[in-house]
Amino acid sequence: METSHPAPEADGPPVLGALRRPVASLPVPVDFVSLRLVLQPSGATVEVTQPDVLIGRHSLADVRLPLPDVSRRHCRLMFSQGYWQIIDLNSLNGVFLNGEPIHQATVRSGDLIRIGGFTFVAELSEAFVDAIETAAPAGLIRVLFDGNRLPPVGLPPQRRAS
Repeated sequence: METSHPAPEADGPPVLGALRRPVASLPVPVDFVSLRLVLQPSGATVEVTQPDVLIGRHSLADVRLPLPDVSRRHCRLMFSQGYWQIIDLNSLNGVFLNGEPIHQATVRSGDLIRIGGFTFVAELSEAFVDAIETAAPAGLIRVLFDGNRLPPVGLPPQRRAS
């Protein structure tokens, strides 16, 4: 009697969860710009292709970050009126944008986002950056998309999550 076993994953289990809701489940705004979160230092990426994404440790989170210092419902990324917002959902360890604790803030290309023990660099879609460059003065582009404005990495110790 033979039993079948599932084939092992080629690269092992993913560190970061993929978006779990179907893309068609939410209406996408006409001015929608996708967001890429690049995990530091590994370079693993999460493509945010929906306008409302829940990030947390819970198995039903859209992006699952499986560490104990990440709350079950840690934060939410929302795209509205042409901008990405990150909103802390009263997590125990908080959300940090460029080293500063935030409750709600606008995310720009090059921003450093820390959620528990995970640190990401935010990257906006290249098409959006190209469109802004053709429509706005060069000084404004440097303010919005200057990747050299990240703070030095000297992060405080983490607390445990609920």
